[in-house]
Amino acid sequence: MMFSRAPGFAAGLTAAVSLIALQTSPALAFDPSGNEIADAFLTLLDSEEGTVESYGSVDASGNTVTISDLLITNEDEKDAKVTIASTVLTGGDIQANGRLKLENLTLEKLELAAEDGGMTLETVSVSALVLPSADEAKSKDTPIGPGYESFEASSIQIRDEDGKVADIEKVSSSIDSMDGDLPTSGQFSITGAMIDVKQIEAEEARSLTDLGYETLSIDVSGSGKWDPDAATVEVPGLNINAKDAASLTISFSLGGVTRDVVTGLNEASDNSEETMALLQNITIANAKVRLDDESLTGRILDQEAQKAGVEVPVYVSQLTGALPVMLGVLQNKELEAQVNEAVTEFLTTPGSLEIAASPAAPVPVAQIMGTVMFAPQMIPQILSVGITANQ
Repeated sequence: MMFSRAPGFAAGLTAAVSLIALQTSPALAFDPSGNEIADAFLTLLDSEEGTVESYGSVDASGNTVTISDLLITNEDEKDAKVTIASTVLTGGDIQANGRLKLENLTLEKLELAAEDGGMTLETVSVSALVLPSADEAKSKDTPIGPGYESFEASSIQIRDEDGKVADIEKVSSSIDSMDGDLPTSGQFSITGAMIDVKQIEAEEARSLTDLGYETLSIDVSGSGKWDPDAATVEVPGLNINAKDAASLTISFSLGGVTRDVVTGLNEASDNSEETMALLQNITIANAKVRLDDESLTGRILDQEAQKAGVEVPVYVSQLTGALPVMLGVLQNKELEAQVNEAVTEFLTTPGSLEIAASPAAPVPVAQIMGTVMFAPQMIPQILSVGITANQ
């Protein structure tokens, strides 16, 4: 929803993106402009929580419609409002099913203000956008979100009531291929997210401050491909890079992801039991998690060694000396040796640490869940888990 109050900068981004996919109410608060494309778009913005309070003008030139000075308010939160200096709708077409199709949507100087902070975006651009019809947007049984080819937002500033939380250079995503109404491949990135650690109200943030971080510069990217005929999903890399701290890369391959499973997961998004039942049809072919240290591990070891009143080499020796006892729960001598060697090397000379699951055959999620419940120590063997350091 437009005025979601969920915490954190991710919630702010969600609020911005959802600006183009709101529920509609039967009675319109705004005066229709007479331009069918502009009015169809304004109708979607005019929701129960958000109301199109006013707009400056609607100008049409060729296949381009420009709405100036949009103001959207919320009657339940008097201090909450969204202003958009310019909204440009290009190549608009109202389809037979009532959906609004746009070649491009561009928003300039968007500002979301609320009692607990706000967010500004310099520009938002969405290509090949298809917005749901009014009836689809109102439906709670089969919610339909907007479809698009590419999305980009730039120069994002996120604030809370105490000041700056984060600045983000750019957020972008694309849907590269489709199977009917279902995306089959895509990618996304968040570039240049500068987070003020002191403004994050969480225990983790205080820990980061203690480690010497006043700000964190983070880049996030990822891509994925779903082959509905082969029922496979490939995620070659979900990358999170915190500069001067560490980077994390996650990749995996899944099987059993049929069209029915994907459709079912979409329809059961609010039903955890149905979701879990559908997930049990999926198999894990392989998975990998890699951590590359840039200084975070050294900072943690320095801090913990100081608390223990010893030098870092002594503290590391104490940790690694206790590993054999802790690893006994694995009940797998070969893996115990791998973990002991890799963790000892990583703590002694922080570089990289990689955990990989490479089973000989795909393992059903149902089998994994059952093993976790009744024999968790067998998980590394079932998934053929291995671990390496500094490679």
